[in-house]
Amino acid sequence: MSAASFILHAGAAAVCLVWTALVLSAGRGTAARLLALACGAAALWAGSFALALHSQAPWAMQLAAVTEIARWLVWLGVLGFFFRRVAGQRAGALTRAFALTAACGAGVALLVALVGGDAAELLSGLATFGTLARLLLALLVVLMAENLFRTAGEAERWHVSLPAIALGGLSAYDVLLYAEAALSQQISVPLLDARAALTAAVTPLLAVAAVRDARWRRDPPVSRQVVFHGATLVVAGAFLLVIGALGEILRWLDVQWGATAQIGLLAIALIGLAVALTSGTARSRIRTLIVDHFFTARYDYRREWLRAVEGLSAGEQAMAPEQRAIRVVADVVDSPAGVLLQRDPGEAGLRWTGSWNLPSEHQALTGGHPFVSALGAGAEVLELAAEDQATRVLRQAYGPLWLAVPLLHGREGLTGVVLLAPPRAPFKLDREVTELLRMLGRQVAMFLAERRAAERLVDERRLADYAKRFAFVAHDVKTVSSQLSLLLSNAEENLADPEFQHDMLVTVRASAARINALIVRLGQPGDVPEGAAETIAPLERLHALAAAKPYPVRVEGEAPTVLAAIPASRFDTAIGHLMNNAAEASPPGEAVRVQIRQEGSQLIVDVIDRGPGMSAEFVRDELFRPLSTSKRQGSGIGAWQARELLREAGGELTVLSRPGAGTTMRVVLPARGAVAPPREAAAPMLRGAA
Repeated sequence: MSAASFILHAGAAAVCLVWTALVLSAGRGTAARLLALACGAAALWAGSFALALHSQAPWAMQLAAVTEIARWLVWLGVLGFFFRRVAGQRAGALTRAFALTAACGAGVALLVALVGGDAAELLSGLATFGTLARLLLALLVVLMAENLFRTAGEAERWHVSLPAIALGGLSAYDVLLYAEAALSQQISVPLLDARAALTAAVTPLLAVAAVRDARWRRDPPVSRQVVFHGATLVVAGAFLLVIGALGEILRWLDVQWGATAQIGLLAIALIGLAVALTSGTARSRIRTLIVDHFFTARYDYRREWLRAVEGLSAGEQAMAPEQRAIRVVADVVDSPAGVLLQRDPGEAGLRWTGSWNLPSEHQALTGGHPFVSALGAGAEVLELAAEDQATRVLRQAYGPLWLAVPLLHGREGLTGVVLLAPPRAPFKLDREVTELLRMLGRQVAMFLAERRAAERLVDERRLADYAKRFAFVAHDVKTVSSQLSLLLSNAEENLADPEFQHDMLVTVRASAARINALIVRLGQPGDVPEGAAETIAPLERLHALAAAKPYPVRVEGEAPTVLAAIPASRFDTAIGHLMNNAAEASPPGEAVRVQIRQEGSQLIVDVIDRGPGMSAEFVRDELFRPLSTSKRQGSGIGAWQARELLREAGGELTVLSRPGAGTTMRVVLPARGAVAPPREAAAPMLRGAA
């Protein structure tokens, strides 16, 4: 070995010793002390190796071998400490396996080193178990460094990467050194000297790692709310202690007014403390102080998600939907106010749709406005500067603005933007904050899009309901038109007949009343308010309908003891349509049969004809299909209208028919109340109708 080897190893020992002192002075905690121990182990090894090279004594060579083995063990322990801190309970089995293997390898290496012969034999005994044991120890350190780096998360890796690279890299060099020696049957002096230089160059990484570890923060095992309220109580208690001490000093200085001053200061302090704790700015500053010093992450994402869901799903009576959307975004950055601008479908510009604690100025920005151009596709959160010309119009309308949070929808793209006022206390914007704001912006965009879709659906339902009412009215107008046409066709021959004149006046008056009722019905959202359903005596209505028809109708069945829960107009329209269809299907002169009966809490009305009947396929696919008809002058509304009117009253219409066997249209109606005793005046009319 040359003098250069001694100088390199002695210099490496001095450098490592200096870095050991720097690590102890710069770092703090267990990790810093362990990193200093790793530097010290490298310094001890380099110094003992320089001593062995200088003296060439067997004991010095044995000391160098022992310190080299101890160095690997220390490095393995340091990496194991970081691995347990990163992996937690998962590290138990692996670290135990590494410790057992390292103990066996170190035992063999120490045994060979302590019982070996002179230095030449110790350095050139390449085929011995001692060399293989040293190779095993170096390999264990490399494997531990690799597991540490691979197990650490993205945030933790910043703290453990340097120890893993430094100690793992030096041990990997040792593996190369001893593997080459095992193959060539001799130790390479250049590799041995380069190892000392490499150790001196790599050791500073451990000092940097110690400085980084001082910034390693772990969340306390309590919730953020507990920490916040606990810190608030500590601050409040300290404040009251200071006030109490000041009052006690005043009392000592002057006994006469000291007690009064003490009580007054305490009362003023309590009021001031109450004002401070109810201030949003004070709470914001305390919360920011706690987050910066106690927690690794700025937000409790579980609580933020639940808060956003609760805010968006709150009832209309608490706050308008637009204001809730603004507040969900604003609370993340402690902003006390905001404005919501939305984009209409198919439009490029933005318009005001809501404000929270800001003026309600209906501003509209065109697609070519500088602020709309600055938003672009809405991929990033924009920080608005006070001198920004793009937001000059917005600042004039709403005051100071700080952030623009885009509302990005997955299908519709940029649907709007939330403009936030400056926060109550200084708030640091970083990547974590902007990513959370972008996520909440997407959630708010989905909420607003869903609400807009629901409003459109309500409008479409109203239009559909109006169209259905219009179809019903058109069908009834067609019936009135048929009656008037029949009247006109008979007027030329019977106009001089006084009885015909009387019937004509009655018919025209009834038609006019029917048309006026249809016009009123067309403009109403519903015939009967919910919870105020009318009831009728079904048998009386059937006899009245039968008497008014120009074809024979035979009503059968006993009078039910209950009333039918349906408005009279709906009952007459539905049953009238069914009677007309039955009469059209029946042979000429054949009477339409109408049977009524009561079954429990239901009333059954069957309208029976002896027509050609219908197939099951026709009933299923065509009969109740709107605007589908097989009649020459039919509208395809009657059967569908009858079923819809009955369903709206809580009833149902079923069809019993077979080709060639006639048809039975069965009406099922809910029953309610009891039938009143028949009046004497009505009895002759009913008998005549029957």
